[in-house]
Amino acid sequence: MDNKKDIRFFPIFFGATLGVALEVVATLVDEIIVGNLFNDDAFAAINLIEPYTVFEVFLAYLVTVAGAALIVRAHGAGDHKKMSELFSQTMIVCGLCGLVLTSIYVLFTPQLVRFVADDPAVYESALGYFKALRFYPLVDMFDTFLFAYVLYRNGFVQFYIAIFARIASNALLSWYLGSQMGLMGIGLASVISIVIALAVKLTFLMSSRHGLKFTWYFKPREAVEVAALGFPESAISAFVVIMEFAINGYTLNHYGVAGVAAVAVVINIFEFTLYLSEGISEYEIVAVNDSIGKNSSSSMDRAIRITKRAALIEGAVLVGLIMFASSVIPDAFDIDNEKTARLATLMLRIFAPTAVFICMSRITAVFYQYTKRLSRTIFLFAMTIALFPVMFALLFGQIAVEGIAVGMALGPAAAITLMYVFVRYIKKETLFDYRLLDLK
Repeated sequence: MDNKKDIRFFPIFFGATLGVALEVVATLVDEIIVGNLFNDDAFAAINLIEPYTVFEVFLAYLVTVAGAALIVRAHGAGDHKKMSELFSQTMIVCGLCGLVLTSIYVLFTPQLVRFVADDPAVYESALGYFKALRFYPLVDMFDTFLFAYVLYRNGFVQFYIAIFARIASNALLSWYLGSQMGLMGIGLASVISIVIALAVKLTFLMSSRHGLKFTWYFKPREAVEVAALGFPESAISAFVVIMEFAINGYTLNHYGVAGVAAVAVVINIFEFTLYLSEGISEYEIVAVNDSIGKNSSSSMDRAIRITKRAALIEGAVLVGLIMFASSVIPDAFDIDNEKTARLATLMLRIFAPTAVFICMSRITAVFYQYTKRLSRTIFLFAMTIALFPVMFALLFGQIAVEGIAVGMALGPAAAITLMYVFVRYIKKETLFDYRLLDLK
């Protein structure tokens, strides 16, 4: 990456988007394999362990994402020494966090499993699965960091090979080890596949493009500041869990299992839209931090312009795709009841237009994250993903089950609108104002 050149949009956008899309595909493949090899109790056992996986993902993003972004900022400034320090410190933090979390999972395995899967019907299955998966954090911390680092540093060959190698090896190993070892084999396949992906990414560190030396650099205060900067993106998973729990719980109590089935489809498409928008925000992170490092307002203006256009275009495309596929999406989720499938289709059509607002909210939140307005980022993510969708869904859900989709559609729109009103009329700024940075 030449620090004199502007950041190219498409390589980062396609890389990040493909990575997210294939992660979704990998999850679906895993579910298909588990469904074919085991009974429903096994499928339930895997899902009951999910909170520990979500927490690990939260921690991995917390300690890695901002570190990779700040390396780009140092690169833009031409500060090679700072790049090496940030790289080394993030690798050390990854090792420490992975070791601590894995140790906790190993030492308290029976207690942790019993806490979420106390039912005798699923305990043994969940225990076997977790006995293998408890070593996952030791590897995934490094893999999460190198996912961003390799992508940001233009290591696209290693990046794509790692993604496909992980998905292919996980599918093959899950089928083979699952048939031989049960759910422990499924967990072991996940660990081995992430090791393979990490090994591929590590080859980038040996290339001339990497060019950074590892040093024993670690400043606790700076590490905490970097983690705080990365908190909003890591909190996305927590906000998603809050939204799922609240809306599913309300729907089950008021509209039964059929209502939950239809609403679950909408929730899944909400999450898919949110995660797919990561491709644009990954470009934004690189371009914004590169501009800050260069101290260049012209580069920042270019980054903002491209990011906004891309978000609007992607949002519009997703609206069209959701509307077009609304009648077949319920079939993909195995909804056999015709009445429930029709309800899910109607709710998807109600929800579809909010894809634009989800994309715009995400890029706005990420912009504030790296331009000294972290509180705005946390507020906007919380309002867009959790609080407003839940509040409006519970409000309009009192009228009819379709009202839940109306509420989920209004939530992100209300969040970005409220932020615009606050910034424009109270703070007297533009939505993407960067005057605090005092760029030239």
